[in-house]
Amino acid sequence: MNEHTKVLLQVAAAFALGCESCLEKQIAAAKQVGISEHELQEVLTTVRGVKLTATLTFDELATKMVRQQVEELEVIEVQGSSCGCGSGNC
Repeated sequence: MNEHTKVLLQVAAAFALGCESCLEKQIAAAKQVGISEHELQEVLTTVRGVKLTATLTFDELATKMVRQQVEELEVIEVQGSSCGCGSGNC
């Protein structure tokens, strides 16, 4: 892998991880090896899309998990007046 590609990957990784100091360092390194602002913007745009997709997908998963747990709690409430712990003392 050539140096140009390595540096672009390092910028992408720093941005994806949300590490401000890493991103600052990698952008400076990119400029030192002649990577243009346009190339850097392309990398950030690409990673931003991946991050957004991952965030939305995870958000949907979290919502499903919450709904599932709420449905499970509703079933427990219908089955009896206890908390569902099985001790019968509630």
